[in-house]
Amino acid sequence: MAGRGRRRSQRRTQRDPAQRILVVTEGIRTEPQYVERLDGYLRSRSATAIVKSVGVGADPLRVVEKCIELRDAASSTEKSYDICVCLVDVDQHSTLERATRLAKEESILLLVSNLKFEVWLRWHAEDRRSALNSSQLDQRMATLKLTSGKALALRFPIDGVYDACRIARAADPAMQAGCIGPDPSSAMPMLVDLMRGTS
Repeated sequence: MAGRGRRRSQRRTQRDPAQRILVVTEGIRTEPQYVERLDGYLRSRSATAIVKSVGVGADPLRVVEKCIELRDAASSTEKSYDICVCLVDVDQHSTLERATRLAKEESILLLVSNLKFEVWLRWHAEDRRSALNSSQLDQRMATLKLTSGKALALRFPIDGVYDACRIARAADPAMQAGCIGPDPSSAMPMLVDLMRGTS
């Protein structure tokens, strides 16, 4: 019996530590809530996501700059990050091109949703790829009961994440970090793969 317990604890200590993924968002509610809920749902032993919101308006360049600040501040501590990811929307941002260049220079994965993050949320509930404007997309979120205002619905179907990944990959077969896909599209499957430890 004692030998068996010792073998178990040896296995536990020999396991590689989980990769720490820093996820920085421009949204202050929906995106952080989603990433935190997804982290809990996936319960990956090989990766854990730590999500931070910029909270200073929707500006992709500021999101990348904040990511660099957080990464650099943690780099000399036990809480350093293995991978850094920024989630941004296309919307009508004039800084997206500069944000893309800076993210590439700093080895940060910039994952773009076109038109906005709600495209990704929608695909958890329905396989529709019609292009909608921002207000139409918000209305669709309400109809599908996926959000309540700017918050993720309490009963958001997080288990639909694999359907959402399939739909997103079909919508944008050339999906890459730092690239704007067609409308609608989202590079969120890349983060899902990282959080599952499969990328």
